[in-house]
Amino acid sequence: MFSMNSKVLFLSLLFSSGIFTLSAQDELSRDLIPDEVEYGQPNQTYNTYKTTWKKNAFKDNWTISVGGGAQKLFGIDDNKGSFSKAVTFAPQISISKYFSPIWGLRLNFTGGSLHGYNDGQFGTYVKWNHGTKNYLGQSVLGKPGYPGKEYQGDPSMLTWDPTWNYRGWNTSNPGSEESVIGKNGNTYFWKPGQKGALYVDHVRYFQVNIDFMFDFFNLVGNYNPKRFFELTPFGGIGLYNAFSHMGNDNIMLVGAHAGIISKFRLSERLALHAEFSGSLVSDSFDGQVGDEKSMDAIGQATLSLAYKFGKTNWQVAEPMDAELINRLNNQVNTLRETIANQKCPTCPPPPPPVEVVRPSTDIKFLPDPVFFRIDKSVIDQSEWIKIDKAANYLNQHPEVNVVVTGYADKKTAYPEYNMKLSERRSKAVSQALVEKYGINPARVSINWSGDRIQPFTVNEWNRVVIFVIE
Repeated sequence: MFSMNSKVLFLSLLFSSGIFTLSAQDELSRDLIPDEVEYGQPNQTYNTYKTTWKKNAFKDNWTISVGGGAQKLFGIDDNKGSFSKAVTFAPQISISKYFSPIWGLRLNFTGGSLHGYNDGQFGTYVKWNHGTKNYLGQSVLGKPGYPGKEYQGDPSMLTWDPTWNYRGWNTSNPGSEESVIGKNGNTYFWKPGQKGALYVDHVRYFQVNIDFMFDFFNLVGNYNPKRFFELTPFGGIGLYNAFSHMGNDNIMLVGAHAGIISKFRLSERLALHAEFSGSLVSDSFDGQVGDEKSMDAIGQATLSLAYKFGKTNWQVAEPMDAELINRLNNQVNTLRETIANQKCPTCPPPPPPVEVVRPSTDIKFLPDPVFFRIDKSVIDQSEWIKIDKAANYLNQHPEVNVVVTGYADKKTAYPEYNMKLSERRSKAVSQALVEKYGINPARVSINWSGDRIQPFTVNEWNRVVIFVIE
């Protein structure tokens, strides 16, 4: 395994963005912005996890981010050299799609040149133990700079670093084996490494990852599309390809990828992403298989600019009250059955009609009241047609006014709460008449009675707003 210092550096790189958490705790309880709220729900909040959300189209909630930063390879000898001198540039492009306000998937591309250290003392090299062409160096034995053909089948070739010949350290230069490359039994080694010297390994690579990600504050708190700061952990798998370079052969591996993104909202569509991630791949990734470790690691810290495509926000799904619907259907069926079983009685001729002059001040009701779900002042989609009918009536009869009266059923809560609830319901309907349908505010009055008056015998029907014509 790589050293303790490398572990600390690697884990620190993954989780250092946690320092932003304290500055964002107040975001968990922030209310929705008023201009994003439906009629009758000022400052209403929704728990993201417990709320059912409408499904957006496939074209919505896409994000592409482009940026770059720093990266570091953590291999067998990489803790022995300068950390800062081994840091290289890491380009990054990510494409992500959210499937709910909480979770999404992304495709992440990165790569570049990784720098590591090698003391040339221990370890075996993948090139000589990969396939048949180069097995135990049979493709290069006897060539200038390599051991002679008499070493055919010699396992010591596994310890020959393929980059030595690229660097000019070979056996073709008289005396070079004595001065630079040594051999101890079945092991070749680089002599300066015995005195603490190191040479730099160069790994040119490309990786593509698919990650599952979730927004932490949305998961544990309320939905807020204008939250300035979000923390997004992620994890997934990927393909890692180290290209042929400096004598090493091309190699492709599958690895694990995880990290965290600190997101800073700049506008509705723009954001700044500070990402800290790490990858674990087989220790053969850098071309060398060490004696003490089974994995190589890559750490990255990047900064990117993200742009959102399509629809960016989510809408609450307002499910119908199935229990109420079933109860109403049963009552309708019972009434139909009762009517069907009734016989028309024989009635005497009616008396002559008596003309009754009714005063114009009689109270009149529009036939379609607006019903609400329990403890809600949100106008359901099914009820808007009733408000539309009321607006049409008012437009056709400009001489009349309307009193919008709200009620609450007694089983919802205590009287004081029900009074406030009926007030919100009446205000929501009157606001819809004025703002959506353009009814003159002078013609619309509001009233609310809480649960003091129950206009219907069925308790659930008293979650209602009634139109009274004046």
